[in-house]
Amino acid sequence: MKKIFIVTSAALLSFCLLLTGCTGYSSSTKDNITIKDNLALHGSCIVSGKVLDNNTNEPIRGANIVVFSKPMSTVTDLYGQFEIIDILPGTYTLQVFCVGYVQRDIPDIEAKPDRLIKLDIRLEPRPVHGE
Repeated sequence: MKKIFIVTSAALLSFCLLLTGCTGYSSSTKDNITIKDNLALHGSCIVSGKVLDNNTNEPIRGANIVVFSKPMSTVTDLYGQFEIIDILPGTYTLQVFCVGYVQRDIPDIEAKPDRLIKLDIRLEPRPVHGE
């Protein structure tokens, strides 16, 4: 049976604590997470999604998404979309960063066989300080 969870920022923290025990999501952003289990992915896990500017809702191209402590990473395309495939089972932290934006760490991403994790990640623009 497929389980689909779509969560907005108001319920994201509770959902994460219930599902995977994650903490650290900012309540000031409007991140979405969708998890689909029991897909025919040949035993692998896929993390995909989009990186957006939190103020303008525009996609951020060239943002880096890194699976912390693993040699896995990717960069968003022109539409802010990304995909990391063949993630081994385990619990990981994703680091998301781009020039001009504040880095986000998204902890406790639980990779399981035949799981698709879809994230909409919002980055805050980094304030520019004049001289």
